[in-house]
Amino acid sequence: MARKIAITNQKGGVGKTTTALGLAAAFQLKGKKVLLVDLDTQGNASAALGLILEQDAITLKELLSQDANISGYIFSTEFLDIIPANNSLKDIEQQLSQNDTFDLLKKRIAPIEADYDFILFDCPPSFNVFTINGLVAADEYIIPVDVGYFAILGLKQLLEEINQIKQKLNPSLSLSGVLASKHDKRTTLSDQVLETLKSNFQDTFFKTTIRVNIDLVRAQIANESIFKFNPKSTGAQDFLCLSEEIINDKKEKN
Repeated sequence: MARKIAITNQKGGVGKTTTALGLAAAFQLKGKKVLLVDLDTQGNASAALGLILEQDAITLKELLSQDANISGYIFSTEFLDIIPANNSLKDIEQQLSQNDTFDLLKKRIAPIEADYDFILFDCPPSFNVFTINGLVAADEYIIPVDVGYFAILGLKQLLEEINQIKQKLNPSLSLSGVLASKHDKRTTLSDQVLETLKSNFQDTFFKTTIRVNIDLVRAQIANESIFKFNPKSTGAQDFLCLSEEIINDKKEKN
């Protein structure tokens, strides 16, 4: 059965999509089969995989709108399968919110969970109905945090909101870890913020940090995994280490 991991932070620009794509590529390198669910109306993960979809294309919107076979909504790419999204997802946001439809995604993916080792949910930069659906469908969640001046702001509120989801909708949800992203070892501020984060989150803070690496962006522009674009880059090294940390952490819990 797949490990289902939501990647979330209501703050934008912290590396959620980069984390989802980097982790997916690293898991695939280790022989794991991965499904990525793009829950963001911006569709950045989909675009990074070369899926620039028209408004009437088959996307997550249609999957959540129709009671249909999920296999028809999965696209296969070089290193993962994806249920893509685009701006049309906004068309159903109000309806889902008004009806408190928070477990729809969980129901939709249930038939194919056994087909994958990992299912990753790339959540939008807001705590909306799609983020909630991702957290309800997941077993674990990762919070990427940009190691900058405002890194900790909003984290307390985010954790409180996720705890509400856990209490009301998904009691088995657990924090896989807080992930430091965009770490720049050349700056004192970056190191200071990193130490503050470590002291605040301690055992729930990943040992691996994702360093600033332009090749991570270039790989997305080229619609390639970081391991194909530049396997010797620090980005590739960091995500390989992170994938190992996640896999080994699960073995310790079993």
